[in-house]
Amino acid sequence: MGDEPTRGGAGDRDVPGRTRRGRSAGAGADPVTVEQLLARQGSAVGSRRAARRGTADPAPGAGPRREAAAAARDRPEQNRRADRRTDGSGAATGPGGADGPAVRAGLPPVPGAATAGPAGSATPRSGSPPVPAAQPGLPAVPQSQPAPVPTPQSGLPPVPGVREVPVPAPAAWAPDERPSRRSGPIPPLPGIPAPAPAGATRRRPAAGRPPRSPGRRRLVRAAIALAGIVGVVLLYHLALYFYVDQRISRVDALAVDGLEVLAPELQDATQTYLVVGTGVPGQDGAASVATLVVSVSADGDRAVLVSVPPTALVDTPICRTADGDLRNPVTEAFASSLLEGGPACMVRTVQQLSGLRIDHYLGVDLAELPGLVDALGGVPVCVVPSEVIAAAATPPPAGPSELSGAGAAGFLQPGDPATDGTGAAAAERAQRLLTSTLRAAMSAENLLNPVTLTRFVTRAADALTLDEQTTLGDLRVLAGTLGDLSGDAVQRAGLPVTQVGYVPAGTDQSYVLLDGAATRALFDEIIQGARLPEELLEAQTAVPEAAPVPEAAPEPPPGPEPLTVPPAGITVDVLNGTGTTGLAATVADALRAAGFGVGAVGNELGTVAESVVRYGAGALEQARTVAAAVPGAVLQPSDSLGATVQLVIGPGFTGVVPVETGAPAAAEQPAVETAAAAPEPEAAAVRC
Repeated sequence: MGDEPTRGGAGDRDVPGRTRRGRSAGAGADPVTVEQLLARQGSAVGSRRAARRGTADPAPGAGPRREAAAAARDRPEQNRRADRRTDGSGAATGPGGADGPAVRAGLPPVPGAATAGPAGSATPRSGSPPVPAAQPGLPAVPQSQPAPVPTPQSGLPPVPGVREVPVPAPAAWAPDERPSRRSGPIPPLPGIPAPAPAGATRRRPAAGRPPRSPGRRRLVRAAIALAGIVGVVLLYHLALYFYVDQRISRVDALAVDGLEVLAPELQDATQTYLVVGTGVPGQDGAASVATLVVSVSADGDRAVLVSVPPTALVDTPICRTADGDLRNPVTEAFASSLLEGGPACMVRTVQQLSGLRIDHYLGVDLAELPGLVDALGGVPVCVVPSEVIAAAATPPPAGPSELSGAGAAGFLQPGDPATDGTGAAAAERAQRLLTSTLRAAMSAENLLNPVTLTRFVTRAADALTLDEQTTLGDLRVLAGTLGDLSGDAVQRAGLPVTQVGYVPAGTDQSYVLLDGAATRALFDEIIQGARLPEELLEAQTAVPEAAPVPEAAPEPPPGPEPLTVPPAGITVDVLNGTGTTGLAATVADALRAAGFGVGAVGNELGTVAESVVRYGAGALEQARTVAAAVPGAVLQPSDSLGATVQLVIGPGFTGVVPVETGAPAAAEQPAVETAAAAPEPEAAAVRC
């Protein structure tokens, strides 16, 4: 636009900066070029274009016209106006002739163009701001004659005293320029390593560290998956632990600061458990309770298990019942302290009897124990034949075997309740089965089986009762200790008994009388070192050695005399002292077949440890004949029977044998003892 030549007149052709409006407006209008407008706005584009116009080489043939235009610009304003009004052709022209660019009235001169001044004035430096010419009626512009500006030379410092005109900085982006876009990194050529960026150090791979292979990546993924599975299993077991711990029944049973505890400083390191089994299959009342006192040493390498007869006559101190009522002291059967008072009363009774501090109370519903065995799919046991095992209703086979739920119920149920007058056998069987069940539940096979484990712990929560301080971890310690210890590390004993079947005056219930001095000595030894007294251990080890001496029995018969009263002259009352229903009637029929007369037939009110022949004054000979007919029976005088003979059938009853008058009363007993002792060597052959 501004750079293109205009047409229309002879003097205006090829003159830059002239517009049609300037030609038609006459002398009063000065044309304005695009460069002038952009320079007024301070545009960098206009500055650059003006600079190019001042420094570019003139076009061919344009030299004379530009020199004339420059001379016209150097003349005063009046001359330029006169020249503009008339020229050689009579047409209006710009200042200095047809070649000078027209300047509009009231507009500032074009930056970079020569300013008007007196003749002979020097032309200002290209790019410097113009000095406005003096106008009529206005004061003169100071320094209208610009001083010549020396041209700076490359490599030389600026001339002192000369003010440099600041040149506006070029714009960041101009219309005729296009911003460049940074290209991304160029990928390296195959086989040629990429150059390292400037200033960066290339880290060398660690020596001896091979790159990850696909197999190694698969191994890492498998390890991560395994860690996730293990985490889920751990969270499951943790949630199950808290679920069971909250569901188990809790009772306030402990009294660790009770006055009945002896030498508490000696018992700080030991842990004492009171394990109470209720609901013995086939039993009711006091006989349905089996109790064990378990004392574990501080280092866990020894344990003592003491069974308490459920019908032992004990003194129960003042205690608080399960309902919160205060119960006065009373003398009663040991099991009654639990059945009538509750767990807290039984704990206080045990502490009163033993002086031990009970640290944990564990109640087990033995009727639910077979269900726990079924939940695990069976429990492995190892049975050594003994009197305790033989007293079960269905004793398991000797040696290692697996016990099912039905087998567990038969193992807990006594075969003949009269054979276990003190309840020690039932308590030991319950303890062995409970220990085997807990140990099987903690095996890795069952712990990793969520279905089996969930079924077991759900049933166990219904079968267990704990005190408020005992946790499932304490039960695991108890089961682990009793399961891992063997041999002499686990010692078992029952409380010393002086009499079984004691019936106090004014009552029809029989009790077990404890040996007070021996019981006190036993618990004192447990308090001091968690072990049994030496004399009790020696008595236990001496029993098997004294059994196989059958020839010592016939020696003492200097006293026994031949039987003098025949069976036909004897009338005997038959009482059943066992739990076998109808046994008294069966024995009565056998006695009739042997020639005896039978009187009253019924049940014994209490329990006896063996078959007993009771007799009154003057009936000793008749009693000797009856005892000879019942092998294993013992004679027991009684002032309340008069001349009556009474046979109480107890544990170990084998049957009725015929007798002859004149034969020794104890002639058959050694044979029975020898037959009973015969299976003992078989027990020694079994190892677990």
